[in-house]
Amino acid sequence: MRLENELIQIGLSEKEAKVYLAALELGPTNIHNLTKKSAIKRSTVYEMIKNLQSVGLISETIKGKRSVYIASEPEKLKKNIAEKETLLKEILPELKSLNNTGFVKPKITYYEGRDGLRQIYNLALETKTKKVAWVSPIRSIYETVGEKFLEEHIEKRAKDKYWIRSIQITDQQVDTYKYLNPATFDETFRRVKFSPPGMDIQNTIGIWDDKVAVISSRKEGFGFIIESEDYKNTMLSFYELLWSISKTYEQLFGLPKD
Repeated sequence: MRLENELIQIGLSEKEAKVYLAALELGPTNIHNLTKKSAIKRSTVYEMIKNLQSVGLISETIKGKRSVYIASEPEKLKKNIAEKETLLKEILPELKSLNNTGFVKPKITYYEGRDGLRQIYNLALETKTKKVAWVSPIRSIYETVGEKFLEEHIEKRAKDKYWIRSIQITDQQVDTYKYLNPATFDETFRRVKFSPPGMDIQNTIGIWDDKVAVISSRKEGFGFIIESEDYKNTMLSFYELLWSISKTYEQLFGLPKD
């Protein structure tokens, strides 16, 4: 049983191992004896013999009118293993070039309509790091998810006490926006800057954890989230660049009036 298990370990099937060991013990023998010794049915023994012949572990000769089967010397196993190792070394570079399991494929989820786009904002509330970076064209956001929904979203997030950074698109400002007043920034856990004038950005962008969300304008009505650490890091680099050239409320508009 030990030898059988070890033959299985080096590549033979259980039944191949039984037939090979039987042939070794019996010496030159016939199909009847192999069937009896291996305790495998006759038709299966024939099949195992063909398998073992293909790898050089059993040979066949004719004695009278009967076939006689002879097990090859055990050293043949060592030679077979060496040949397989040589072949593997030759094909390993090509196998590696085909291997796709090492790549982590990004997950992309698509959303449509007002309810779908609102779902993206709700998912941002589930951030593990409690930090989100937004590019926020307010007028476009009002049109896609609605003023009331946006304000409720800000209040839910503030209740959970996690911070966001928001780059407001200057040319998209709405005078009635409840949280435009810089006096509300700290109490709603926001760091806010305003983009340089003249930037035509219609899409909202959110970055959190390993996710990047894009929400289109109302005209196109779609959004998607890409889950990819590499893509998130790339987009965050662009975000940091835009943040560095954006201005605070005081720098852009002066001190707020009391």
